[in-house]
Amino acid sequence: MIDAHKFLMSYYHSKNPKASVSTQQPLMYVERLRIRQPGDAGFALGPHVDGGSIERWEDAGYGKGRVFDDIFRGAWEDFDPWETSGRIDAVSDLYHSAGSCSMFRLFQGWLSMSHTGPREGTLLVNPLFNLATAYYLLRPFFIPRCSPVSLETAKGNEQAYTRETLDPSNWTLEESTTSNIQGAWPGSGQELNHLWHPHLDLPHTMVHVPRIAPGDYVAWHCDTIHAVDRVHQGTGDSSVLYIPACPTTRASLDYVKLQRDHFEQGVPPQDFPGGEGESKHIGRGELEDLRAKASEASLRALG
Repeated sequence: MIDAHKFLMSYYHSKNPKASVSTQQPLMYVERLRIRQPGDAGFALGPHVDGGSIERWEDAGYGKGRVFDDIFRGAWEDFDPWETSGRIDAVSDLYHSAGSCSMFRLFQGWLSMSHTGPREGTLLVNPLFNLATAYYLLRPFFIPRCSPVSLETAKGNEQAYTRETLDPSNWTLEESTTSNIQGAWPGSGQELNHLWHPHLDLPHTMVHVPRIAPGDYVAWHCDTIHAVDRVHQGTGDSSVLYIPACPTTRASLDYVKLQRDHFEQGVPPQDFPGGEGESKHIGRGELEDLRAKASEASLRALG
């Protein structure tokens, strides 16, 4: 897993040679095991992007690292999603949202624990990537001159927009800037749908990952729009371990130190709900078990 993370993060680079980040020393973020049973429709995450929402437009959020400046100045073609130095300073959780990740993730990832195929409770991603990022960041500044139907009436309807209403001539800059940012609220991730972001054509551009087997690792860039099947139509469980790829940064090192302390105590890490966890379990994993079985690189990744 560490070698896989090193390979993935090698796609990134930094324009600042003094940036305090190392993609060759991954850190391990202790996440959750998700088990989704056949027929489940409760864990239906629609298209979204993690890592905050309105923080992407705020000076005190991603603006601290000037991550999306190229897009906002109108030169979206120059935006480099693989540049790390600006992202180090970005703040993705100004509003202390539940379930936010305190560590710096370059990739989100799943380690499969089951055989899972399309429509069986698995992952969908949007391959447009840079185009999609530029679109949803600039979307709040544009409004349609006319809409064919009420957005409330058309909720969930893929035909809410016609070819004519999607035409560039039907869209114009807002005359006066408002605080309306489609799919973004304090303390939440960035949500996307066909009504708010019609040009992305999400009903047709969200594609399933290939069939996966136990031990397969699926990773996606931290800016990628992703979702999970609305309904698990398979016959077996869809189970994954969440394992993101995290480089070494000062803030992430601080988190890993606390995470290590929590592991020794047998309680959940600080990003997750509290409680006694496994602290009273007999035979739970302890530091001695890690030292006996884990490599030096693994121990370093765990702090």
